[in-house]
Amino acid sequence: MKKVILTLLPVLIFALLGSACTTFFLKNNDSKMIFGRNFDFPAGQGHIQINQRGVIKSAFIAPPEKKFQWISEYGSISFNQNGREFPYGGMNEAGLVIEQMWLEESVYPEYDERKALTELQWIQYQLDKAGSVEEVIASDKYLRISFTSVAKLHFLVADASGNSAVIEYLNGRMSVKTGDSLPYPVLANSGYSTSLDYKKQKETGADVTYSPMEENSSGRFLTASRMISGDTPRDTDLIDYGFSILNAVAQGLATQWSIIYDLTDRKIYYRTHQNAETRRIDFNTFHYNCSGNYLFIDIDQQNNAPADFLALDFLRNFDLINSVCNDVEFLSNIPGEYRKATAGVFLDSVCAE
Repeated sequence: MKKVILTLLPVLIFALLGSACTTFFLKNNDSKMIFGRNFDFPAGQGHIQINQRGVIKSAFIAPPEKKFQWISEYGSISFNQNGREFPYGGMNEAGLVIEQMWLEESVYPEYDERKALTELQWIQYQLDKAGSVEEVIASDKYLRISFTSVAKLHFLVADASGNSAVIEYLNGRMSVKTGDSLPYPVLANSGYSTSLDYKKQKETGADVTYSPMEENSSGRFLTASRMISGDTPRDTDLIDYGFSILNAVAQGLATQWSIIYDLTDRKIYYRTHQNAETRRIDFNTFHYNCSGNYLFIDIDQQNNAPADFLALDFLRNFDLINSVCNDVEFLSNIPGEYRKATAGVFLDSVCAE
């Protein structure tokens, strides 16, 4: 049964299919940096998780991949819909932000001697271990996203030094756009090169026909890339401007979460479909030393001071996963055994000391 459950692990992540998410990274004239993210999906419930440093964690992976452990070096705040340890994205103490989007062309590496994680646990690993974009990229030498993964993702990553990168898995290898190869740190649901070509063709008036999906995805890329280009006026509130970008690429009722990470001041601003008021979390008001208490709040909750966060237990974690599965038609047949196994992954985490 355990082997079956592990084999089913990626199925829940099919929730990302149909997602029309958009991300961007922006640095203004005063070198203040923000990272924006829209999450577009049929279901909007979720948890905001406080992840601690000094925690021993284990890979939740199916054979033939081999299990391994690591110790988290950074605390982080993540946004989760698939249960703790499987975030869609977040920011860590070093100011590293990573977010994912669907990319149909993604092909993960074949089995080799490297360690492996499935898609969303790979995100948590990077938040646990990487302090910079360079460290995320360098991890490819010893860590890959497993070929057993199902969700086809690509990633936008940025750090507090101002570096950013698009990470894609094309033809079974990590492909990185950064520096001069990343003129616009924006990502939607088309390959970066495809969206860049779309932008060029549209702006030169070329007579090129695109599919409805490409018009939507690269169209969002075009809108966001234009809005982050050039100088942002010094009297512009960058957080408000970031939300104006997210509003410009929103997908109506499908846009469930809009998040702005302030990498400079370590704050997170967010709105949800169910609670449109902008709320703020100050990263520096939390303690990240391992305590065995894993804190969370409901993403739609109004009050989000540290005292409002609750200790996560199996039932609360399971209730989130169960709710998402029950509310999304193509997830409704996921077995209860699988839902329970995923909900219990974080229970194996213990403090290193």
